[in-house]
Amino acid sequence: MGNQEHIENVIRRSFNILQKVYEQQQEIMGGETVFDSNSRILFPKYRSGGTRFSEQELKFIFVEQLNIEISENNWDVYYSVETPTKYRYKFKGEKTPIVYKEENKGQSAQFDLVIHDNKFNRIALIEFKANNAPISHHQKDFLKLQEEGSENTLTYFLEVVKSSDIRTINNLKEKSSEYKGVFRCWSCSEGKFII
Repeated sequence: MGNQEHIENVIRRSFNILQKVYEQQQEIMGGETVFDSNSRILFPKYRSGGTRFSEQELKFIFVEQLNIEISENNWDVYYSVETPTKYRYKFKGEKTPIVYKEENKGQSAQFDLVIHDNKFNRIALIEFKANNAPISHHQKDFLKLQEEGSENTLTYFLEVVKSSDIRTINNLKEKSSEYKGVFRCWSCSEGKFII
């Protein structure tokens, strides 16, 4: 099995488990029976009583499932979190983000998660997002992924939304229309990938 197949397995399992966690493991449920979601994470509640819904739950579930995929399949890879980019960027004050390949311009950025081979070469760059964030948040992540991805480095943009309708889907499709990597978005209200 190749790297891409392993990563796709992790993605599928992560979103399926996220769905179970969303349905069964919210702090606002306050002591109800927790079902077998294959994760010990739960969605916390705000002081106001609502459920906090962010990309962090997806990120942690992804790492749990990545470790399982590594263990079960003898997949000889490593991972790093908040991994510095190779290039520098300017995001604030610009209509569209800018990449700088010279050392003296822009600022360093990070990838949410990077998967490395056993020689510590980057084989996959992954960004996580939630709740159909503003286009500027998507643009900066798409730029980092496209600039630093390559023939040997896969790129993934994984998003989760609490609920969706046709406007959500169209909005996400428009935001991602120029992105060349893998884009997946899961809707918890639909219980499936909407993109």
